[in-house]
Amino acid sequence: MDFQNLIKDKSKIDLKDICESWQWLIANQKDVLLITIFGDLFLIGPNKEINWLDTGGGTLTKVADNVEDFKQLLKIQDNYDNWFLSWLHPEIENSGTRLKDNEVFSFKKIPVLGGEYTFDNIEPVDISVHFHLAGEICRQIKDLPDGTKVNIKVDK
Repeated sequence: MDFQNLIKDKSKIDLKDICESWQWLIANQKDVLLITIFGDLFLIGPNKEINWLDTGGGTLTKVADNVEDFKQLLKIQDNYDNWFLSWLHPEIENSGTRLKDNEVFSFKKIPVLGGEYTFDNIEPVDISVHFHLAGEICRQIKDLPDGTKVNIKVDK
């Protein structure tokens, strides 16, 4: 799949809106570099490092020291697979599922709550809904031990 088909056109997205529910984790980030079709963000951090917001796991991870290093790391298959869920792309292509400009593939059951990284567990969702829902879930469970039973409240 062509790289441009793996990312969203950030000029068509309200970046402030999609980052709002993640401020508890990304408040010190300077800018959004990329938005993946699976609703993850690559952000430029305070020291120009590149950080990956994995919305399925609720984590922010440094992946490169700068944009140039990030471009080089994209050429490594393991990084590409991990960051862009490349093993799901053939099933998406074969299904004929297409995203609208305002949609990303979102997990029906978010992985941090036990959902699997499988084609059967994804569906097109409004990008704002995806980021707000995942952000609220991850914020509410961030300090809980694994296996804790939870009741999630989402206000949007």
